[in-house]
Amino acid sequence: MKRTSGLPRCVLATAGRATTYRALAVALILAAASTEAYPAADDVASLYGPQPPADATYLRVVNLSTHTAKLALPSGAQPIELAPGAASRLDVVRPGTALKVRVDGGIPTGSEGAAPAAGADTVGETITVALERDASGAWRATPIAAPAASADALRAQLRVFNFVEGCDGKIALERSPASAVFTGVATGHAASRSINPVAASLVAVCGQAVSPPFELPRLAAGQSFSLFLSGLATHPVLSGALDALNWPAR
Repeated sequence: MKRTSGLPRCVLATAGRATTYRALAVALILAAASTEAYPAADDVASLYGPQPPADATYLRVVNLSTHTAKLALPSGAQPIELAPGAASRLDVVRPGTALKVRVDGGIPTGSEGAAPAAGADTVGETITVALERDASGAWRATPIAAPAASADALRAQLRVFNFVEGCDGKIALERSPASAVFTGVATGHAASRSINPVAASLVAVCGQAVSPPFELPRLAAGQSFSLFLSGLATHPVLSGALDALNWPAR
């Protein structure tokens, strides 16, 4: 038998076929991995869902009255009925859109306190509009703007909006009023802080007056929750809502 490089031809042929098979197997494995990567990417996208635009302003309404309010929000989403004490989801407002809320078909008084329209100066802000109703049945709106919620993968964020006239707002633990969560939140202002994702019973304090307790739900890391301080300086009320987006618009 004729030898080449010291090896029989049959051995060389077998070695060649083995190399070809190995190359083919590697190619098939790479192809399979490639096709599996696309569904994985799709799964990640579906986990987070469609994200709001980076230039959005967020607007929310909290109904502090004892009447149901029929709302039309700036984004043009379907009107919603907001029950007494309830808060709407955060409405995603694009630049150039008027930051006006219509209630029962009209514009409530006090709305001029908000920026006239979403723009570069409101990007990322959360504007919370508190609705109240006077003795004549007319609606009044009081807006408070707060910076964008910061993201923290390990902790939750807690925010407070003070709508009480003459109250230097304080939020404390019910069982330990001296242990303040927030202090010195002036009327018409907001404050925020990061917290561990634990449940707690909170009270609002205005001077010597203490609100009924409010049960803060156990928040997951990365979530944001807003507290609303309302009522009178002599009788404060504490409520709240998760900072949930109305996106995509419903």
